[in-house]
Amino acid sequence: MTGLVSVAFRGLAALRRAPAFHPAGVVLRGEFRAVADDLPWPSGPASVVARLSKGAGTPGRLPDALGLAVRIPGAGRDGGPWYSLLTTAGRGHLGRMLPRPAAAWTAGAYSSLAPYRRAGRLVWLGARASSPPRVEASLDAARAAGKWEFVLRTGREDGRWCDSAVLTLTETGGDAPAFDPMRNGPDGLELAPDWLARLRERAYAGSRAGRRS
Repeated sequence: MTGLVSVAFRGLAALRRAPAFHPAGVVLRGEFRAVADDLPWPSGPASVVARLSKGAGTPGRLPDALGLAVRIPGAGRDGGPWYSLLTTAGRGHLGRMLPRPAAAWTAGAYSSLAPYRRAGRLVWLGARASSPPRVEASLDAARAAGKWEFVLRTGREDGRWCDSAVLTLTETGGDAPAFDPMRNGPDGLELAPDWLARLRERAYAGSRAGRRS
């Protein structure tokens, strides 16, 4: 099964000459500031790089599973960065695990889809846009939006969400790092369940190989 996943993602990435999913996006830069200590965030404000992208790469303003990827410096293993990837999703216990197409970058909630395991408990990472008021789901609209603010949230097994950090993005442009959550994560925080983490590992490996081919 894992071998088939790797082959499929490699083929799609090679065909697109881009990541298998979220092939194109808008790079944003700004500041990350923690408001809670429920995850291993940087101790003070940190400069971040983020990317808004469309999962299937639909053209124009057509709805898509929208992505928010963030490179958080100093939050990963051995003081490296943590690459966090979130996708528009539904709500509730089941909905937060299912991608959901959105018609605007600022509509609905973003979710890590799969939870993390920390100290024996499951925790989801999510986000919601607090400004600007509405930006349609096109890359051109994202570039022209100006200042963005996202509230990062942590979700518990009982369905409750708590504000955890604020992401303020004010600059557009520049090169984007390879946002790969399988290679860059915090100590003591592992993707769960294990079988899904293995599938995701093979998917990202296949996508990386396809882009090089």
